[in-house]
Amino acid sequence: GLCCATVDTRARLFGKSVIDIQEKSYLQLLWEEALNPLYIFQVASIAIWCSEEYYYYAATIFVISAVSIASTLVSTKQTARKLRAMSVYVCPTCVLRDGSWVDVDSSELVPGDIVDLSKHSFDRVPCELVLVEGSCIVDESMLTGESIPENKVAIEAGDAALEAIDMAAHTFQPTISRHILFAGTQIIRVRTTSSTYSSGGQDIRATAMVLRTGFCTTKGTLVRSILFPHPTHFRFYRDALRFVWVMAAMAAIGFVVNTINLHRLGVSASEIAKKALDIITVIVPPALPASMSIGMVFAARRLRKEGIFCISPSRINVASMVSVVVCDKTGTLTEEGLDLLGVHPTSHHDWSFLDMCKSAGALEAVTTASSAKSTAKLAAIDALATCHSLNLVDGVMVGDPLEIKMVEFVGWRIVEGSAGSAHPYGVSVTAWPPQPSNLNAIDVIRRFEFAPELCRASVIASRHDAQQLAAYVKGAPEVIRELCLPESIPVDFGQVCDGYMQNGYRVLALAGKLLDMPLDVARSLKRAEAECELAFMGFLVFENRLKPATAQVLQELCDAKVRAIMCTGDNPLTAVSVARECSLIAPEMAVFVPRMCPSERQPLSPESTNANGGYNNLFAPLAKLVWTESSESGICLDPVSLAPMPVDPCDLDAAERAQNMLQTGLYHLAITGSVFEYLERYHSQTAATWIHILKRAVVYARMSPEQKALLIEHLQRLGCIVGFCGDGANDCAALKTADIGLSLSEAEASVAAPFTSRIADISSVIRLLKEGRCSIATSFACFKYMALYSMIQFTTCCILYGYDVNLTNGQYLFIDLFTILSVAVCIDRFKPFERLVPKRPPDSLMSKEVLTSLLGHIVLVSSFQVAVFLITTAQPWYQPPRPAVANDPDSTPKEGDLNTSMYLFSAFQYLFMGVVFGIGPPYRQPMHRNYLFLLVVSVLLAFDLGVLLAPVPGLRSMLGLVDIP
Repeated sequence: GLCCATVDTRARLFGKSVIDIQEKSYLQLLWEEALNPLYIFQVASIAIWCSEEYYYYAATIFVISAVSIASTLVSTKQTARKLRAMSVYVCPTCVLRDGSWVDVDSSELVPGDIVDLSKHSFDRVPCELVLVEGSCIVDESMLTGESIPENKVAIEAGDAALEAIDMAAHTFQPTISRHILFAGTQIIRVRTTSSTYSSGGQDIRATAMVLRTGFCTTKGTLVRSILFPHPTHFRFYRDALRFVWVMAAMAAIGFVVNTINLHRLGVSASEIAKKALDIITVIVPPALPASMSIGMVFAARRLRKEGIFCISPSRINVASMVSVVVCDKTGTLTEEGLDLLGVHPTSHHDWSFLDMCKSAGALEAVTTASSAKSTAKLAAIDALATCHSLNLVDGVMVGDPLEIKMVEFVGWRIVEGSAGSAHPYGVSVTAWPPQPSNLNAIDVIRRFEFAPELCRASVIASRHDAQQLAAYVKGAPEVIRELCLPESIPVDFGQVCDGYMQNGYRVLALAGKLLDMPLDVARSLKRAEAECELAFMGFLVFENRLKPATAQVLQELCDAKVRAIMCTGDNPLTAVSVARECSLIAPEMAVFVPRMCPSERQPLSPESTNANGGYNNLFAPLAKLVWTESSESGICLDPVSLAPMPVDPCDLDAAERAQNMLQTGLYHLAITGSVFEYLERYHSQTAATWIHILKRAVVYARMSPEQKALLIEHLQRLGCIVGFCGDGANDCAALKTADIGLSLSEAEASVAAPFTSRIADISSVIRLLKEGRCSIATSFACFKYMALYSMIQFTTCCILYGYDVNLTNGQYLFIDLFTILSVAVCIDRFKPFERLVPKRPPDSLMSKEVLTSLLGHIVLVSSFQVAVFLITTAQPWYQPPRPAVANDPDSTPKEGDLNTSMYLFSAFQYLFMGVVFGIGPPYRQPMHRNYLFLLVVSVLLAFDLGVLLAPVPGLRSMLGLVDIP
């Protein structure tokens, strides 16, 4: 353990081991909120209104602002408390200090401390730890959104994974993350082992070393991202701010013009100042920002009701512009729990395939292979019963659903050893066959967990009835093939494997070998030594069943001209078959798959071949790609232009089909992870081929989590707004990189993605895109409505100011509070349209469509107001405004013929503009489906008509209207 001096030094360097967020008081929050430019503007506006004796209106706006500030303060305080409750966690821990185990508070931990996980029961992991001894099962749903518990195993001394630890990165690579206990995750179970950190007492422990503490942890990074989110660069918000400045410039012009005019009329300087400043509050409405954002609030509420949770509401508007949706395959497009169709074993006599075994009984009697060095037999049923990473929690198997199906297929029972009997390299597991049975139980001596970069997992096991140890490996067929002895590979290996994959099945290969060594040597065996010189044992064939909603959703995306891409870690042939099944690839479409080969100037060396038999030297830029059609139709692609051409120039039929394919464009690309990495490394900056691949590829197979995130980055560089839908475990990086990340998880919300859906299929993508389009269309409609409202009122005031009059207190109150606010809220409550249309809504106020609509309406309403003014002043009954006191322009009353005419006409303009911008399709439901909007408009229309046609004296007096013929 660390000495006290080292602990003190590191404590000063790294600080407390706690993610402590300072919770601000209500007074601090009030002061910060009061400094908001919007509220400063409102305070100034209220002062101006009070100076003009608009007391009722000023009081109403003050109350609304106070309620708004109070609700914001309460909401901010509650959010801060929730975040602090999620972030701050302190618990007692047992730490090795100065050679002895002592109990300290978790906030006192420093990097390098050795912690005993077995002594104290942790509700959550207090810091980031690397497991040194024992094993753990943890729930990482808070970080990833993935509800399946993760198995954490101890790291070995000298493990190459230690070199992958990047302390500066916000998280760890998959090669190391299976040894890491992340801060904030919940420990479900701890298993101990014989510890080397014994101090004369307890020597059975589960120990871990502190790596990072506080805000340096992955959880701390995520908390920082919540506290200080990356700004969303969305053109709508930028353009809206620019337009506000334009309106402010118009207000300045109005200020100057009205000042000159009022001075001409002889109005006093104080009245000129008040009226000129008042015109600024008219043209720049304080309620504009709130009216634009309330639509997102309603959208987030509707999404929540449908089981889609959002931690970043501003991303809802961004969803409107999504042009590419990238989807994971397993668990997203297909069912998570694949059904095991059967096992296709091999014969140990002639290394040929036997008949498919579709039951455990048929498999039990089959001995599938023998080692080249021994006559002892390896049984495929032993591999299925032991080669997995499943654990028992309360008597229930937890882990990869595929492995659960595999164990359920053979019908064996998994029993874990006692805590004290666990060995240093993982959990001691025994697999018991169903009774009655001629088979004996098998002990799992060692586990090598599945590694995405290796595409395989393995175990070392021993039968109870024999002293012989065996290693069993399962993984991707092309990977296992390279690990097996050549003589054990059937001659039709590729044909059988491709046949399953082309029919949409997911295929794993089994292999094994006998180990002639003592038990203690086997327990310390390196992974590379266990996974070499294997005997091929057969294929595991799983059914890739599509989720019911997959095909329909992908068709909706296609109809809406939203490009869909499958990005998976599965085999390319399987991925292509599933893509065809779900109509991601049309039946008539050809699909070309690349493989890397050496160029003429680059000799082929044995170490440069990959598991597919192709060239895989990522450090050799002289390699070339060969594109072949997945159904071997005799057509390939030009390596530069990607134009279809015949493999054999003399094949006239293939040449004709290639020409037709080139003209129609009926072909897609399927990229493997190794090819993607090679192209990205050497050709992403220069070759047009790389851009062509990104635009045409539909399937990306054998992609690691990092490659998925890299793919999204390159699509974004092409100008695409990218959405990603997947699970929260392997896809965290892609979910965070995408503009719209949607995690399918049972968790209500996680920090792995802006959106988390409890809906177990990609139908939530359609819901999100619909709400995004509805939200942005609503924001545009509300912005245009508020802009038109300002221009209508600005024009009215400018006309009235020409005679030193203004609207009355009651008129302002009714227009702003009852008409504008009611209509704006109802516009925000429009629901999304039933289907996605090919045309995406505009994202900029500077677009021709939006500018034409906005400027056209401004000219229209202003022209009609001028026309009403001219018509009114031309009437024989018209009485121009006159001062109540001779030679005192300040005494001119607001009430009069001109005021009444302009108010009554503008009241209908406000209402009709609301109807114009309440048109729903193609992004929102039709107006008649918004019942609240119809009710409000009908009531306001009836009221305005009543005031115009059947005036009630008391009401007219309250509004400051006069009788006109």
